[in-house]
Amino acid sequence: MKLLEQILSELGADTLKSFSVVPDFGGYFRSIKGVAEYSSEKIVLALKKNKITISGENLSLGKYFEEDLFIRGKITGVEID
Repeated sequence: MKLLEQILSELGADTLKSFSVVPDFGGYFRSIKGVAEYSSEKIVLALKKNKITISGENLSLGKYFEEDLFIRGKITGVEID
């Protein structure tokens, strides 16, 4: 895990701003400040400086707690702006 943190740090990434996607199940997103756009095919999440666009099918918002958000559904794409 230290190696991953070092690589992300050297690339200018913040390890607190990360996500995990499980195919055909959903995803877990960290350091979310809010939801900018929501539909069953597209969700746009607001971070401090960037946005994350999640595309897929049957997307729905799950549990939100301390800036962590669970999204249910079939995620087919994630784009960071």
